Amino acid sequence: MRAVQVPAAGEFAAQQRYAARIEARHETVLAFQVSGRVSARQAEVGDTVAAGAVLARIDSTDLRLRVRELSARLSASRAERGDAGAALRRANELRPKGFVSQADFDRATYRDQAAAAQVAALTAQLQLARRDLAYAALTAPTAGVITARMIEAGQVVSAGQPAFSLAQAGQIEAVFDLPEHQRAGLPDTVQVTLWTQPDHPLTAKVREIAPQAADGSRTYRVRTTLPVTDGPPPGLGSSATVAFAGPVALPAIPSAAVLKRDDGQPAVWVVDTNGAVRLRPVTLGPVQGDRVSIADGLGAGDWVVTAGVHDLRDGQAVSLP
Repeated sequence: MRAVQVPAAGEFAAQQRYAARIEARHETVLAFQVSGRVSARQAEVGDTVAAGAVLARIDSTDLRLRVRELSARLSASRAERGDAGAALRRANELRPKGFVSQADFDRATYRDQAAAAQVAALTAQLQLARRDLAYAALTAPTAGVITARMIEAGQVVSAGQPAFSLAQAGQIEAVFDLPEHQRAGLPDTVQVTLWTQPDHPLTAKVREIAPQAADGSRTYRVRTTLPVTDGPPPGLGSSATVAFAGPVALPAIPSAAVLKRDDGQPAVWVVDTNGAVRLRPVTLGPVQGDRVSIADGLGAGDWVVTAGVHDLRDGQAVSLP
Protein backbone atom coordinates (compact mmCIF):
# COMPACT_ATOMS: atom_id res chain seq x y z
CA MET A 1 0.00 0.00 0.00
CA ARG A 2 1.18 3.50 -0.81
CA ALA A 3 -0.31 6.82 0.25
CA VAL A 4 0.28 10.47 -0.58
CA GLN A 5 -0.68 13.64 1.20
CA VAL A 6 -3.13 15.92 -0.62
CA PRO A 7 -1.33 19.13 -1.59
CA ALA A 8 -2.75 22.62 -1.28
CA ALA A 9 -4.86 23.80 -4.19
CA GLY A 10 -2.76 24.92 -7.10
CA GLU A 11 -3.26 26.04 -10.66
CA PHE A 12 -4.28 22.92 -12.55
CA ALA A 13 -4.34 23.64 -16.28
CA ALA A 14 -6.50 21.39 -18.43
CA GLN A 15 -8.87 21.32 -21.38
CA GLN A 16 -12.42 21.48 -20.05
CA ARG A 17 -15.16 19.64 -21.96
CA TYR A 18 -18.90 19.64 -21.35
CA ALA A 19 -21.91 18.21 -23.15
CA ALA A 20 -24.06 20.89 -24.78
CA ARG A 21 -27.36 21.18 -26.63
CA ILE A 22 -28.04 23.35 -29.67
CA GLU A 23 -31.03 25.68 -29.23
CA ALA A 24 -32.52 28.75 -30.86
CA ARG A 25 -32.15 31.96 -28.91
CA HIS A 26 -35.80 32.84 -29.58
CA GLU A 27 -38.52 30.17 -29.60
CA THR A 28 -42.25 30.83 -29.83
CA VAL A 29 -45.25 28.65 -28.96
CA LEU A 30 -47.95 29.04 -31.63
CA ALA A 31 -51.68 28.48 -31.10
CA PHE A 32 -54.95 28.97 -32.96
CA GLN A 33 -56.92 32.05 -31.94
CA VAL A 34 -60.26 30.31 -32.58
CA SER A 35 -61.62 26.94 -31.52
CA GLY A 36 -62.56 24.14 -33.89
CA ARG A 37 -61.57 20.88 -35.54
CA VAL A 38 -58.18 20.71 -37.25
CA SER A 39 -58.90 20.00 -40.90
CA ALA A 40 -55.30 19.99 -42.16
CA ARG A 41 -51.80 19.94 -40.72
CA GLN A 42 -49.14 21.14 -43.12
CA ALA A 43 -45.98 21.28 -40.99
CA GLU A 44 -43.89 18.70 -39.18
CA VAL A 45 -41.07 18.84 -36.66
CA GLY A 46 -37.84 19.84 -38.39
CA ASP A 47 -39.53 21.73 -41.24
CA THR A 48 -38.02 25.07 -42.20
CA VAL A 49 -40.84 27.55 -42.80
CA ALA A 50 -41.05 31.08 -44.17
CA ALA A 51 -42.84 33.94 -42.49
CA GLY A 52 -46.55 33.67 -43.29
CA ALA A 53 -46.42 29.97 -44.20
CA VAL A 54 -49.61 28.07 -43.28
CA LEU A 55 -48.87 25.44 -40.64
CA ALA A 56 -52.39 24.09 -40.03
CA ARG A 57 -56.04 24.91 -40.68
CA ILE A 58 -59.25 24.66 -38.69
CA ASP A 59 -62.49 23.62 -40.42
CA SER A 60 -63.90 26.99 -41.47
CA THR A 61 -67.41 25.90 -42.54
CA ASP A 62 -69.19 27.49 -39.57
CA LEU A 63 -67.00 30.58 -39.74
CA ARG A 64 -67.83 31.10 -43.42
CA LEU A 65 -71.55 30.69 -42.74
CA ARG A 66 -71.30 33.29 -40.01
CA VAL A 67 -69.63 35.74 -42.41
CA ARG A 68 -72.34 35.16 -45.04
CA GLU A 69 -75.12 35.58 -42.49
CA LEU A 70 -73.73 38.86 -41.19
CA SER A 71 -73.09 40.13 -44.71
CA ALA A 72 -76.76 39.55 -45.58
CA ARG A 73 -77.97 41.20 -42.38
CA LEU A 74 -75.69 44.17 -42.98
CA SER A 75 -77.04 44.61 -46.51
CA ALA A 76 -80.60 44.61 -45.16
CA SER A 77 -79.67 47.08 -42.43
CA ARG A 78 -78.06 49.42 -44.93
CA ALA A 79 -81.24 49.34 -47.01
CA GLU A 80 -83.27 50.12 -43.90
CA ARG A 81 -80.87 52.94 -43.07
CA GLY A 82 -81.41 54.36 -46.56
CA ASP A 83 -85.20 54.29 -46.19
CA ALA A 84 -85.02 55.80 -42.70
CA GLY A 85 -82.73 58.56 -43.89
CA ALA A 86 -85.00 59.39 -46.82
CA ALA A 87 -88.07 59.47 -44.54
CA LEU A 88 -86.27 61.81 -42.13
CA ARG A 89 -85.32 64.16 -44.93
CA ARG A 90 -88.93 64.30 -46.18
CA ALA A 91 -90.22 64.92 -42.66
CA ASN A 92 -87.66 67.67 -42.22
CA GLU A 93 -88.83 69.35 -45.47
CA LEU A 94 -92.55 69.09 -44.65
CA ARG A 95 -92.33 70.00 -41.00
CA PRO A 96 -92.09 73.81 -41.54
CA LYS A 97 -95.25 73.67 -43.67
CA GLY A 98 -97.18 71.97 -40.90
CA PHE A 99 -97.70 68.67 -42.78
CA VAL A 100 -95.66 66.65 -40.23
CA SER A 101 -96.38 66.67 -36.51
CA GLN A 102 -93.61 66.84 -33.92
CA ALA A 103 -94.36 63.27 -32.86
CA ASP A 104 -94.00 61.98 -36.45
CA PHE A 105 -90.76 63.92 -36.85
CA ASP A 106 -89.40 62.44 -33.61
CA ARG A 107 -90.31 58.92 -34.77
CA ALA A 108 -88.52 59.50 -38.09
CA THR A 109 -85.46 60.77 -36.27
CA TYR A 110 -85.45 57.78 -33.91
CA ARG A 111 -85.86 55.34 -36.81
CA ASP A 112 -82.89 56.89 -38.64
CA GLN A 113 -80.70 56.76 -35.53
CA ALA A 114 -81.68 53.16 -34.78
CA ALA A 115 -80.93 52.12 -38.36
CA ALA A 116 -77.51 53.82 -38.19
CA ALA A 117 -76.70 52.06 -34.91
CA GLN A 118 -77.74 48.71 -36.37
CA VAL A 119 -75.48 49.22 -39.39
CA ALA A 120 -72.55 50.11 -37.11
CA ALA A 121 -73.12 47.06 -34.89
CA LEU A 122 -73.39 44.64 -37.80
CA THR A 123 -70.33 46.17 -39.46
CA ALA A 124 -68.30 45.50 -36.30
CA GLN A 125 -69.67 41.94 -36.01
CA LEU A 126 -68.80 41.27 -39.65
CA GLN A 127 -65.26 42.52 -39.13
CA LEU A 128 -64.85 40.18 -36.16
CA ALA A 129 -66.30 37.26 -38.13
CA ARG A 130 -63.90 37.90 -41.01
CA ARG A 131 -61.02 38.12 -38.56
CA ASP A 132 -62.02 34.77 -37.02
CA LEU A 133 -62.21 33.29 -40.51
CA ALA A 134 -58.66 34.46 -41.17
CA TYR A 135 -57.60 32.92 -37.85
CA ALA A 136 -58.73 29.51 -39.14
CA ALA A 137 -55.31 29.33 -40.81
CA LEU A 138 -52.41 29.16 -38.36
CA THR A 139 -49.39 30.84 -39.94
CA ALA A 140 -45.76 31.28 -38.95
CA PRO A 141 -45.18 34.82 -37.64
CA THR A 142 -41.51 34.68 -38.64
CA ALA A 143 -39.18 32.43 -40.59
CA GLY A 144 -37.79 29.55 -38.56
CA VAL A 145 -37.79 25.83 -37.81
CA ILE A 146 -40.61 23.79 -36.27
CA THR A 147 -39.23 22.24 -33.08
CA ALA A 148 -42.41 20.70 -31.64
CA ARG A 149 -45.92 19.74 -32.80
CA MET A 150 -48.81 19.24 -30.38
CA ILE A 151 -51.83 18.72 -32.69
CA GLU A 152 -53.12 16.19 -35.22
CA ALA A 153 -55.57 16.48 -38.10
CA GLY A 154 -59.10 15.77 -36.88
CA GLN A 155 -58.36 16.93 -33.35
CA VAL A 156 -60.67 19.49 -31.74
CA VAL A 157 -58.63 22.33 -30.28
CA SER A 158 -59.43 25.35 -28.16
CA ALA A 159 -58.32 28.90 -28.78
CA GLY A 160 -54.92 29.38 -27.18
CA GLN A 161 -54.12 25.65 -27.03
CA PRO A 162 -50.43 25.15 -28.03
CA ALA A 163 -50.10 23.75 -31.54
CA PHE A 164 -46.46 24.21 -32.60
CA SER A 165 -43.17 25.52 -31.27
CA LEU A 166 -41.22 27.67 -33.72
CA ALA A 167 -37.51 28.41 -33.32
CA GLN A 168 -37.04 31.74 -35.02
CA ALA A 169 -34.37 32.04 -37.69
CA GLY A 170 -31.34 33.95 -36.52
CA GLN A 171 -29.06 33.39 -33.58
CA ILE A 172 -28.34 29.81 -32.55
CA GLU A 173 -26.96 28.93 -29.13
CA ALA A 174 -25.00 26.13 -27.52
CA VAL A 175 -26.26 25.64 -23.96
CA PHE A 176 -24.38 23.70 -21.29
CA ASP A 177 -24.11 23.38 -17.50
CA LEU A 178 -20.89 24.54 -15.86
CA PRO A 179 -19.73 23.24 -12.46
CA GLU A 180 -19.49 25.84 -9.73
CA HIS A 181 -15.71 25.59 -9.40
CA GLN A 182 -15.27 26.38 -13.11
CA ARG A 183 -17.41 29.49 -13.22
CA ALA A 184 -14.64 31.98 -12.44
CA GLY A 185 -12.31 30.52 -15.08
CA LEU A 186 -14.79 30.55 -17.99
CA PRO A 187 -13.33 32.59 -20.89
CA ASP A 188 -15.30 34.92 -23.17
CA THR A 189 -15.27 32.41 -26.04
CA VAL A 190 -15.43 28.61 -26.21
CA GLN A 191 -15.07 25.97 -28.91
CA VAL A 192 -18.27 24.15 -29.85
CA THR A 193 -18.05 20.87 -31.76
CA LEU A 194 -21.23 19.30 -33.12
CA TRP A 195 -21.36 15.55 -32.84
CA THR A 196 -22.43 15.43 -36.48
CA GLN A 197 -19.48 17.63 -37.56
CA PRO A 198 -16.55 16.57 -35.36
CA ASP A 199 -13.93 18.08 -37.70
CA HIS A 200 -15.44 21.58 -37.83
CA PRO A 201 -15.37 23.26 -34.40
CA LEU A 202 -17.06 26.64 -34.11
CA THR A 203 -16.03 29.55 -31.92
CA ALA A 204 -18.96 30.66 -29.77
CA LYS A 205 -19.21 33.75 -27.59
CA VAL A 206 -20.44 33.39 -24.01
CA ARG A 207 -23.68 35.40 -23.83
CA GLU A 208 -25.14 34.56 -20.45
CA ILE A 209 -24.25 32.76 -17.23
CA ALA A 210 -27.10 31.94 -14.87
CA PRO A 211 -26.86 34.04 -11.69
CA GLN A 212 -27.86 31.09 -9.51
CA ALA A 213 -26.76 27.47 -9.48
CA ALA A 214 -29.26 24.72 -10.19
CA ASP A 215 -30.60 22.98 -7.12
CA GLY A 216 -28.77 19.78 -6.27
CA SER A 217 -26.22 19.78 -9.10
CA ARG A 218 -24.60 23.12 -8.18
CA THR A 219 -24.08 23.88 -11.86
CA TYR A 220 -24.67 27.12 -13.74
CA ARG A 221 -26.52 27.23 -17.07
CA VAL A 222 -24.32 28.90 -19.71
CA ARG A 223 -25.60 30.16 -23.07
CA THR A 224 -23.16 30.78 -25.90
CA THR A 225 -23.92 32.34 -29.29
CA LEU A 226 -22.77 30.45 -32.39
CA PRO A 227 -21.57 32.40 -35.43
CA VAL A 228 -23.90 32.86 -38.40
CA THR A 229 -22.53 30.88 -41.35
CA ASP A 230 -23.36 30.76 -45.06
CA GLY A 231 -24.31 27.09 -44.85
CA PRO A 232 -27.31 25.51 -43.13
CA PRO A 233 -27.57 26.23 -39.40
CA PRO A 234 -26.73 23.48 -36.88
CA GLY A 235 -29.61 21.15 -36.17
CA LEU A 236 -31.76 22.43 -33.32
CA GLY A 237 -31.87 19.98 -30.46
CA SER A 238 -28.70 18.21 -31.57
CA SER A 239 -25.83 17.45 -29.22
CA ALA A 240 -22.45 19.12 -29.09
CA THR A 241 -19.32 19.42 -26.98
CA VAL A 242 -18.11 22.68 -25.48
CA ALA A 243 -14.38 22.97 -24.78
CA PHE A 244 -12.11 25.65 -23.40
CA ALA A 245 -8.67 25.82 -21.83
CA GLY A 246 -8.29 27.42 -18.46
CA PRO A 247 -6.58 27.14 -15.11
CA VAL A 248 -8.31 25.48 -12.20
CA ALA A 249 -7.36 26.15 -8.59
CA LEU A 250 -7.84 22.62 -7.24
CA PRO A 251 -5.72 20.01 -5.47
CA ALA A 252 -4.60 17.12 -7.65
CA ILE A 253 -3.87 13.49 -6.75
CA PRO A 254 -2.74 10.44 -8.76
CA SER A 255 -5.57 9.01 -10.87
CA ALA A 256 -4.80 5.55 -9.46
CA ALA A 257 -6.18 6.68 -6.10
CA VAL A 258 -9.72 7.00 -7.46
CA LEU A 259 -12.12 4.06 -7.57
CA LYS A 260 -15.84 3.70 -8.12
CA ARG A 261 -18.35 2.83 -5.42
CA ASP A 262 -21.18 0.37 -6.00
CA ASP A 263 -23.41 3.28 -7.06
CA GLY A 264 -20.87 4.35 -9.68
CA GLN A 265 -19.73 7.47 -7.84
CA PRO A 266 -15.99 8.19 -7.52
CA ALA A 267 -14.33 7.79 -4.12
CA VAL A 268 -10.89 7.53 -2.51
CA TRP A 269 -9.49 5.80 0.55
CA VAL A 270 -8.55 8.39 3.18
CA VAL A 271 -6.42 7.50 6.21
CA ASP A 272 -8.00 8.94 9.36
CA THR A 273 -6.20 10.12 12.50
CA ASN A 274 -6.43 6.61 14.00
CA GLY A 275 -4.59 5.04 11.07
CA ALA A 276 -7.71 3.41 9.56
CA VAL A 277 -8.88 3.85 5.97
CA ARG A 278 -12.30 5.31 5.21
CA LEU A 279 -13.93 5.38 1.79
CA ARG A 280 -14.80 8.99 1.03
CA PRO A 281 -16.86 10.14 -1.98
CA VAL A 282 -15.27 12.91 -4.05
CA THR A 283 -16.17 15.17 -6.94
CA LEU A 284 -13.64 15.00 -9.75
CA GLY A 285 -12.31 17.96 -11.68
CA PRO A 286 -10.26 18.04 -14.89
CA VAL A 287 -7.72 15.33 -15.67
CA GLN A 288 -4.18 16.06 -16.77
CA GLY A 289 -1.88 13.18 -17.54
CA ASP A 290 -1.82 10.70 -14.65
CA ARG A 291 -3.29 13.18 -12.16
CA VAL A 292 -6.86 14.20 -11.50
CA SER A 293 -8.04 17.31 -9.70
CA ILE A 294 -10.52 17.04 -6.83
CA ALA A 295 -13.32 19.62 -6.84
CA ASP A 296 -14.87 18.48 -3.56
CA GLY A 297 -14.35 15.88 -0.85
CA LEU A 298 -10.67 16.30 0.09
CA GLY A 299 -8.68 18.92 1.92
CA ALA A 300 -5.04 19.84 1.96
CA GLY A 301 -3.11 17.51 4.26
CA ASP A 302 -5.42 14.49 3.89
CA TRP A 303 -3.61 11.20 3.34
CA VAL A 304 -4.94 9.29 0.31
CA VAL A 305 -4.14 5.69 -0.64
CA THR A 306 -2.72 5.50 -4.18
CA ALA A 307 -1.86 1.79 -4.57
CA GLY A 308 -3.75 -1.34 -3.57
CA VAL A 309 -7.05 0.55 -3.42
CA HIS A 310 -9.06 -2.52 -4.47
CA ASP A 311 -7.65 -4.65 -1.63
CA LEU A 312 -8.81 -2.48 1.26
CA ARG A 313 -11.91 -2.57 3.40
CA ASP A 314 -13.51 0.22 5.38
CA GLY A 315 -11.91 0.62 8.81
CA GLN A 316 -8.81 -1.42 7.97
CA ALA A 317 -5.70 -0.28 9.83
CA VAL A 318 -2.76 0.83 7.68
CA SER A 319 0.65 2.34 8.23
CA LEU A 320 1.62 5.67 6.73
CA PRO A 321 5.07 6.14 5.22
